[in-house]
Amino acid sequence: MSDTYPLSTEPASALLSLIAHGLQRYSATSTAMTLGDRSHYIGLSDIGRGLDCLRATVASKLPSAHGPFTEPDLSRQLTLQRGHCFESLVGQALAAHQLNTLHQLEIDVVHQGTRIKAHLDFVLVSDAPVPTVRILECKSTKHLPETLYASYECQVYGQVGLLKAAWNSPAFHLRDAVGNVVHAGMTFPELCQAQFGLVLPNNPNLVDLEAWVLCLSMTEAKAFGPYRPHQAMLTLCLKTAGTIWQHLQECIAGNGDLDSLPTATGFHPLCAFCDWNADCPKFDGPDQPGWEGDIQEMVTLKANRSHLDETIQEKEAALKAAYTSMKLQGRWIRASSYRCKVAQQTGRRTLDKDKLRLELIGLTGSHDDADQLLARCESQGQPFERLTISTINRNRTATQQRVAASCQTPNDGDRPCTKACVN
Repeated sequence: MSDTYPLSTEPASALLSLIAHGLQRYSATSTAMTLGDRSHYIGLSDIGRGLDCLRATVASKLPSAHGPFTEPDLSRQLTLQRGHCFESLVGQALAAHQLNTLHQLEIDVVHQGTRIKAHLDFVLVSDAPVPTVRILECKSTKHLPETLYASYECQVYGQVGLLKAAWNSPAFHLRDAVGNVVHAGMTFPELCQAQFGLVLPNNPNLVDLEAWVLCLSMTEAKAFGPYRPHQAMLTLCLKTAGTIWQHLQECIAGNGDLDSLPTATGFHPLCAFCDWNADCPKFDGPDQPGWEGDIQEMVTLKANRSHLDETIQEKEAALKAAYTSMKLQGRWIRASSYRCKVAQQTGRRTLDKDKLRLELIGLTGSHDDADQLLARCESQGQPFERLTISTINRNRTATQQRVAASCQTPNDGDRPCTKACVN
């Protein structure tokens, strides 16, 4: 092995470490081949993330001082690669139907000096019986959500909006599985003509254009949509991209303070998984190292409870399946000192505040107006105490800032622009 990094002398641990480092390297290599240098543009996933936490989004795009062999977390690497595995399976399913499918179609535009790239997992194209385009974005989740996350919706609205806005611009690019350019600098109708021999109209208003999000867990899948071009949502995406790019350039030049950027507000589940949470000002507070033992015990107990809950759910599902197979139509089963039956219950109605906020922004065209409308409709419950425990990930933000301040890599503004522009 030409690369050196510490491996455990215990064979099983050494094997797991080898797999973790291999997955980390594969992820970096495949990202470079398909997505390029993500510090030179704003992706649509960046835009969705930026609406949640601007600080983490900018930090993720700063030059990193870490080499490729920092000790990775195998669980995290498996979670990240699970999405790529699901995407591959979906691609095989679409190929089995011999559909006209574009995989990882790239839309490359410049809006008010900000380079924006959208990478669409799958685009299905047909010219009969009417010109039809369907965008399919795949998301891997541990549990299927009841409603789609706001960041995912923002991403898919950006995809379908950019596809329509850039339809007749030379903004479309396509690569093969190993990153080689197949088509570059084409309009969307030109690319479809070259790839499939299809003739699409030059007016996107004559096309049935929709986007869908497919969420997949290890055992289930759920589709969300349709999402159609929405000018207010596209404007929101473009504005957010410009904000991210501006702060990124300021931090790279040493003129911006990463810790002054807005962070996720309140309790946000993704904060525990953020690579830049170690010195996040949101978590500023005194050190109490003596508490670690009690906190570790609490974490272990909660993990055991989570495992017990999963076991209960599995056993309950097995009993429900056994009851259903007997076709008892709601009658009771007696089992010595117990009785049981399965009955249909009315589902709970819930309101997704994040999704409602996006809809209000689309209707009003203003963040402030949407927030004011929500505030007028909210009611305050009784206060209560909540204990929140999360892991502290390795501290690399400060190092990144020092490296970024000395980075002399020219940005896109230093070179003549040859990309399509969205006004």
